[in-house]
Amino acid sequence: MPEPAGTTTVPRDADGVSRTRSPQTLPRGRAVFSLPRGRAVFSLPRGRAVFSLPRGRAMPPEQWATHHAFVLRALAVLVAAVPVYALLRGHGPATAALSTAPLLALTLLARTTLLRRSTRAAAAALALMAVAAVGVQLSGGQTEAHFLFFALLPLAALYAARAPFLLAVGFVAVHHFVLGSLLPHAVFQHDVAPLPMASLHAAFVLLESWACLAAWRRFDDRRELVEQLVAERTAELSAQRDELARLAAVVQCTDDAVATLSPDGRITSWNPGAERLYGWAAGEIVGRHMSVLTGDGESPADLTALSGSMAPVERRHRRRDGSEFDALVTFSTIHHEDGTLTGVAGIARDITGRKRAEAEARAAARQLEEQAGELARLALHDPLTGLANRTLLADRLEHALADRRARRHAVLLVDLDDFKAVNDECGHEAGDAVLTAVARRLESVVRPADTVARLGGDEFVVLMEDVEGRRDVVAVAERLLGALREPVAFGDERFTVGGSVGVALTGATDRRGMDDLLRDADLAMYVAKSGGKNRVRVFERGMREEVTAQDELVRDLRAAVTNGELRVLYQPQVDLRTGVVTGVEALARWQSPSRGLVEPAGFIPVAETSGVVDAIDDWVIGEACRQLRAWDDAGLPALGVAVNVSARRLGTGDLAVALAAAARDAGVDPARLEIEVPEAVAAGPDAAAGIREVRALGVRVAIDDFGTGSSSLSRLQDLPLDRLKIDTTSVALLAADAAAGSLADAVIALGNSLGLQVVAEGVEEPGQLAALRALGCDTAQGHLFGSPVPADAVTALLRDGRVLTAVA
Repeated sequence: MPEPAGTTTVPRDADGVSRTRSPQTLPRGRAVFSLPRGRAVFSLPRGRAVFSLPRGRAMPPEQWATHHAFVLRALAVLVAAVPVYALLRGHGPATAALSTAPLLALTLLARTTLLRRSTRAAAAALALMAVAAVGVQLSGGQTEAHFLFFALLPLAALYAARAPFLLAVGFVAVHHFVLGSLLPHAVFQHDVAPLPMASLHAAFVLLESWACLAAWRRFDDRRELVEQLVAERTAELSAQRDELARLAAVVQCTDDAVATLSPDGRITSWNPGAERLYGWAAGEIVGRHMSVLTGDGESPADLTALSGSMAPVERRHRRRDGSEFDALVTFSTIHHEDGTLTGVAGIARDITGRKRAEAEARAAARQLEEQAGELARLALHDPLTGLANRTLLADRLEHALADRRARRHAVLLVDLDDFKAVNDECGHEAGDAVLTAVARRLESVVRPADTVARLGGDEFVVLMEDVEGRRDVVAVAERLLGALREPVAFGDERFTVGGSVGVALTGATDRRGMDDLLRDADLAMYVAKSGGKNRVRVFERGMREEVTAQDELVRDLRAAVTNGELRVLYQPQVDLRTGVVTGVEALARWQSPSRGLVEPAGFIPVAETSGVVDAIDDWVIGEACRQLRAWDDAGLPALGVAVNVSARRLGTGDLAVALAAAARDAGVDPARLEIEVPEAVAAGPDAAAGIREVRALGVRVAIDDFGTGSSSLSRLQDLPLDRLKIDTTSVALLAADAAAGSLADAVIALGNSLGLQVVAEGVEEPGQLAALRALGCDTAQGHLFGSPVPADAVTALLRDGRVLTAVA
């Protein structure tokens, strides 16, 4: 069968039936009232069951009330007309009343405000259809009376809801098909066949329903379209408003000056950034010509020439106070929808600082370019001495080793002896002066082609390329040491520093690199320094065994501290006036299981160079404090204990902490402890702070071996010292009849002038004792009074409580 006119074919469903719809596309998700081939039915989309009627939109209460009032007024007129029509048709009053009663009941139900509005709308729709049904019955089924259904059915669509409309259509269907079949005389005239009449009326009702549905749907679609257009336009206007608000906020908060101009150059808007930049308030500048802002007082002849896609331009602008600045200005034209120029927007920024920075950067670049050569030189040379640094040395040594035509090369590692004392006594300025002088002397000794480099600190390297043999290299090394022995003047001071030189020679088949050669030279230098300093040693393979033995000694010494192999012996210190033992000096000894008894000279130097001496110092201090406590608990006379500390310990800053902790743990007064510091160390600036920290605890401080080092009397006067100790060599030179004028006499006199006690070490003969007593020495110690002994022997000595016969 051909498809109905005015429809559009859509793809067939799975059941093979093609669906048609009206050209007006309905909102997606709703079922459509369609006509399949050969029959008219309500078509439901596959998989869901929905009504063909639109759901509609909920009316606002005011609009719904208006529609409902109109329906109620129509019902009132119709209900009033029913009894009149019944009487006119010849029915009696009873029939008229019975016909009117249900209509009146439904009308009153529709008027009841207590019910929901959906219920009231349903009652009104039933009342409308009931009026038409009663009219048909009163007319005796007259055909013209059926048109009342068609007239009243659209009123049910005024609610724009499914329920009332479907209820009305259903009422008509039930009335015509059901009632028309069961009681034909109540619906149709008696002389007409019921089925044709029912079909005819049903067709008219369905056609009327379809007309109402189409009108309703078209109205609803149009309303949705209008609402959608309104919503889209509202959203568009809102987005534009938000965008304008954001742009306005940006313009208001930016530090740049933003202004708009009319086509003739007059200012029309002015943001806070412009107020801050130019000094003009918006109320003062708006309406004036932009020429008041330019440095030359003139504006561009054509503003459009500066707008569009052109790059920003730099101009001189003027502030309100007359000061000028460099401005970077960007223009953009503003056009009407028809393309007419309506204004120009300008953004200005102060670039005076940027241009000044650019000028400074260019000047700095020129300066850097001028200094490039100097920087390149500094990258390869030591900044203090001007000698080659490690980088340049490595480069030259690499080239030398790569040249197989040369016979032999030599690397000489020079390490200064006693250089630390220079820094300690006179500061780093004196040390720098010594290093600079050493650098010049090294350069003066070697050949012009040789390289002298400073590796850092007091280490220097001389690279000698293409040397004759070992004898020539050693001769150069000896000359280096001779140059180092010459005194270096710094102000009023004169410093003499020696050195130790280690030499590493390359052979024809040598494959050692720079690091290997430096390591071997350093090993030779280490052997030279440990052999008495101021020496030259050439690397030999056997040196590794020497260093290995030294490393084993250090390892055994570290284990000795933790394994309890150290011992403390105590040597009495005697008051020369009373002969009473007033204190003892604690001396460390190492009782090694494999080495036997090791004297201090056999392990203290190694301990100092390896750093183990700190642990030894702490152990001796702790042991001395514990022994003091043991003597106190035994009821013996109170003694003082002197402990030697290493030269480096005062510079670490933790000696006072160690002393305080040891005294606190043992429960003894720190004032009964005394530390002995070498003269050279005490005179250094780094030790002064450590000495003051120790003295603040109450611990006494003595200068050990006074007279053997170089110290400044003014510096010693500034230190909180307690005693001076005359060294053993000075005491050995004393004789009973020749003490006056000796070094011991000078030390005792110095101590008396400074208010310090004087202690003599190494007293072994009665003549030395007599001389010291004659000079007024306070205290002495040595083999004449007793050798270093264990604590038990001191306990026995103190328990006797006698005066030493040597003094008496």
